[in-house]
Amino acid sequence: MEDRELLEALVTAIGPTGNEKSVYEIIKKALDGFVDEIFVHQGSGSLIAFKRGNGVSSLLIEAHVDEVFMVVEDVLENGFLRFYSHSIDPKILPGLKVCVHGRKLLRGVIGVKPYHLVKPSEENKAYTFDELFVDCGMTGNKIREFVSVGDYITFEPGFVELQDYFVSKVLDNRTGVFVLIEVLKALKRIKHEVNVYALFSTQEEFTSLGAITSSFSIFPDAALILDTTFAIQHKVGEEDGFECGKGPVIFVGASISRKLTQRLTSTGERFGIPFSYEVGVLSSTDADRIQLVRTGIPTALVSIPIRYMHTPIEMVSESDLEKTVQLIKLFVEHYEPVTKVQNGEY
Repeated sequence: MEDRELLEALVTAIGPTGNEKSVYEIIKKALDGFVDEIFVHQGSGSLIAFKRGNGVSSLLIEAHVDEVFMVVEDVLENGFLRFYSHSIDPKILPGLKVCVHGRKLLRGVIGVKPYHLVKPSEENKAYTFDELFVDCGMTGNKIREFVSVGDYITFEPGFVELQDYFVSKVLDNRTGVFVLIEVLKALKRIKHEVNVYALFSTQEEFTSLGAITSSFSIFPDAALILDTTFAIQHKVGEEDGFECGKGPVIFVGASISRKLTQRLTSTGERFGIPFSYEVGVLSSTDADRIQLVRTGIPTALVSIPIRYMHTPIEMVSESDLEKTVQLIKLFVEHYEPVTKVQNGEY
């Protein structure tokens, strides 16, 4: 796969919800010379790139940039940090390396009571946040010089290749960001009618602030959201996940534009790009929010299956990334504008 270095740069960059600026520098550098305009949305801090087409219709393609994180709840007298997270399972945290983002970047580890000191009644008990702590190797007085309540804590960056797979933190959703960048670069070499707005949005993990406010400002004729979904893994079967290596996953449901989705699936079928269907009502992605903006925006959703979501070892298939780039590129190249809703058909 081309641009492995770009993917590694994206997933090892640190960009927790509300503090995504370091990732935007990578995106802007990667898109230099490939888009007609690139700017920051003042209302949300999201990054927007514009690629002009030959026609008048507009398509927004969105991928959120932010990553899950923990936050410092207390700095103890002995120098240890108490912390909490809304979106990370505490059971996966003991023994992990982390970064603490205070007035100075500090490395630390998440520690627990040694097994030898665990009481028999506690042996089969899962850890909660109350029992976990971050140890940065500092005394209480020293660490207070750098760390305050409310500071971010993120997984330590790392990037590993395992056969056809990439392993890292924040593949949710830097894989979507990577696909969107690769699509924009491919569009430089082909003719397309539709004007493309590429939205690299902020704060999806909590409020979808970037997706809502930026799409309100742009108000495109239609929107396509790029995100991740669950992959089949040990103890996650076909009822909950999708097989890696089988291509992107296209969401179908009452909240998604059928017309736009049918054009996506027709593109895949026409050009022999494999894909799967994810059926639901709401998707728990920015697609749920963007479709409600202003008088409504016809919206579709394409997801990339990943294993071990919201952990530091998320896992994605290289071939799934390549197939997703190809599907979206061809969808844009052969894009047909979405007509106004008639007779209740969305």
